[in-house]
Amino acid sequence: MAKKKPTPLPEPSSEPKFPYTTTPGALRKFLKQVPEKPRPSKINPQLLKSWGHGDTNAATIIRVLKRLGLVGGNNEPTDDYEKFMHAQSGPSILGAKIKEVYKPLFNASKEPHKEKDADLKNLFNIHSGGSAATMQFQIQTFKALCENAVFDGVGAGSSAKDGIAGSKDGDPQGERQSGRPAIHIDLHIHLPPDKTSRDYEAMFQDIGRYLMGRTAGGDGD
Repeated sequence: MAKKKPTPLPEPSSEPKFPYTTTPGALRKFLKQVPEKPRPSKINPQLLKSWGHGDTNAATIIRVLKRLGLVGGNNEPTDDYEKFMHAQSGPSILGAKIKEVYKPLFNASKEPHKEKDADLKNLFNIHSGGSAATMQFQIQTFKALCENAVFDGVGAGSSAKDGIAGSKDGDPQGERQSGRPAIHIDLHIHLPPDKTSRDYEAMFQDIGRYLMGRTAGGDGD
């Protein structure tokens, strides 16, 4: 009688390197609530429940907040938590904290928060560990954090084009308010004297269309 081959043992997985919550949706919702709520004295399961996070697993978001330095060891909000409460500058604060915690990812990729799912998973496979389920929680936690953060003045969902266009009629106020860099274009045009007014009008329309990104209507929308 042939001997039965022993069942191979599963390969041991390394420990996860990055923080994770089992309820990334709760983390995403919590981060959106922070600027809208008064600063709490403690961030604990009771507070989470009062903010609408009834699932007991939502408490795992606290360990993520602690790793980011937004919550202290005594569950009290830190100074960085208060900075994150500012609606205008808070996302940049969070972006800086994320780059600290996930430094290996940002060393390997210029913008890991913009990587495709397959490429992002590959980055986590290289730089972290844990079971398949744990790895997925780490990835989803990272995504939830990045959705509420701004990196180097550009949000996670923004594109290079978004960073350029943001105001009308050359007014950079839109860029200033959104934290985007203002771009000014100075044109020196030598008009030929033998052209008609219709020719000049066509020239300026082409400048507006191809250099300023405006439509034929001229409003830039």
